Amino acid sequence: MLDLGKKFFDFLKKVDLSDLELIEDDPEPKGKIDIAFVEGSPITEEDILKLKRARKRSKILVAMGNCAALGGIPEMKKYEPKEKTIRFLYKKLRTAANPEIKEINDFVKVDLAIPGCPITGSEFLRLAGELIKGIIPEITQSPVCAECSYRATPECFLVKKEICFGPITLAGCGAICPKAGRPCLACRGFLKKTNAKAFISGLEKFKSREEIDDDLEIFGLKDEIE
Repeated sequence: MLDLGKKFFDFLKKVDLSDLELIEDDPEPKGKIDIAFVEGSPITEEDILKLKRARKRSKILVAMGNCAALGGIPEMKKYEPKEKTIRFLYKKLRTAANPEIKEINDFVKVDLAIPGCPITGSEFLRLAGELIKGIIPEITQSPVCAECSYRATPECFLVKKEICFGPITLAGCGAICPKAGRPCLACRGFLKKTNAKAFISGLEKFKSREEIDDDLEIFGLKDEIE
């Protein structure tokens, strides 16, 4: 958002910014708000309480980014035994909290999820512009392949029998990873109406399920399949 520079600050002229912990550490303000944008996964009990307070205070609550919407990177630890991860991080400390990581919609009602890791600044401005008008916008459902310059060419990862989730992943990122020589790992989540299980079965014709699961775990999509 801050990388948008002047465009972001022009947007702020249209709203009363109540709280933005990224750039200030004032006490959490009180009172009702119109929209709460929530970033990240709630991990501690304090996080969960703060999330629930935000939901109670706001008319609209938005999950902003992959970690909030899908569990993201923090959720990777749920795919390993809890005792294994705690020992990996804290070799001597045995009293550290070791909670299960969940998406924010496991704790509160979410009105809209802005996808991506990171989110796309221009998409944020478009969706936020509708939200401040009281409209819950729809995010167009099309696959990343529609934006990929390698689609149906010899350079396509799937043509080369490599794992790529582009056909079942929500577009809007401009296929930035394939353009940089990396396959799509579904950081924006799956399309609403797609048969992800059938697609994964197709990948198993040339990759092991273990290899596929390793990629699904990166952005918290493995449990979406299961």
